[in-house]
Amino acid sequence: MGFLRFFLAIMVLISHMGTTLEGLNPGVVAVVVFYLLAGQVVYRLWKRRADLPLAQRAWWFYQDRLWRIAPMYGFVLIFGFLAWWAGSHSYFISSRPELSDWLNNLLVIPLNYYMFNGADTFTLLPPAWSLGAELQFYLLIPVLLSGSCRLALACLASMTVFVLAQTHILNTDVFGYRLLAGVGFIFICGCWLEISASKKQTSPHLVALVAIWLGMGLYVCILYLNPASRQPFNLEVALGLFLGLPAVSLLSRWKPKGAVLAAQRLTGALSYGVFLAHFPVIWLLDLWLPALSGNALAVILGSTLIALGGHLGVERPLWARYRPFLPGRSSAQATAAL
Repeated sequence: MGFLRFFLAIMVLISHMGTTLEGLNPGVVAVVVFYLLAGQVVYRLWKRRADLPLAQRAWWFYQDRLWRIAPMYGFVLIFGFLAWWAGSHSYFISSRPELSDWLNNLLVIPLNYYMFNGADTFTLLPPAWSLGAELQFYLLIPVLLSGSCRLALACLASMTVFVLAQTHILNTDVFGYRLLAGVGFIFICGCWLEISASKKQTSPHLVALVAIWLGMGLYVCILYLNPASRQPFNLEVALGLFLGLPAVSLLSRWKPKGAVLAAQRLTGALSYGVFLAHFPVIWLLDLWLPALSGNALAVILGSTLIALGGHLGVERPLWARYRPFLPGRSSAQATAAL
């Protein structure tokens, strides 16, 4: 999945530079597919330690996710701080920070609620609001996966919120794209992709996925044929799920080898850093090389270099020292897993 992850990160990057495709925001489509991938990965991780009691299993899972997310986030956060400290001008760093603002950036989850707490006026890594939604899903994993029906009930509840957001009872952008309450079912679809892939016969999970996929396809057609019914990002979210489900399912079956496997692992490892780093790169280029701040290739290169530095200089040393010692994880798994 490394190539797909890197491509999705680039889609988010170019969307923040004002690029649209047929009037659609490619970054929103990419974020939805990232949600699917996150659900797939966490289910795979959770099943790996089925031998442990629930409390120990949850502790192992939380440690693994912390070591995966925190090192690169902390490294790239330094560049966001540098851009702010150097005097960069952006809406996302426009307010005078207080202690709560620094805590928001460190804890990440409060950034997902920027529409209520105003965190978006001091967010050193603006795309991290979606990481906040992902972290909340991680926190719920021991609850959701410790009972046979809980995922289905959570999916139904989240889809209800999503539908209410599409019918304007709730804010379409906030509850249909930003908050876990409305997009949690997308993460769960990722879990079901992994469950259905492990079963030889047709499972209820696969039936549910096909139903959701067909429903999203119909919704995409309705929105395309009736532009007046479009609200902020409702078409992009539906399109992301409609395209993402088959794409993730098919690519999960692809087993590259040799140099292709090595390249996929590297691009997958860099995708997270690129996703986080592009705003600081834009800001720093605007300060120091303004002629390049609007150049997508320059921003991609700068973001990739930061991601590479963070992966080789921070992530890999820390993973080699600490992550293999989590029970049930080998050194090779620690460096290759996403």
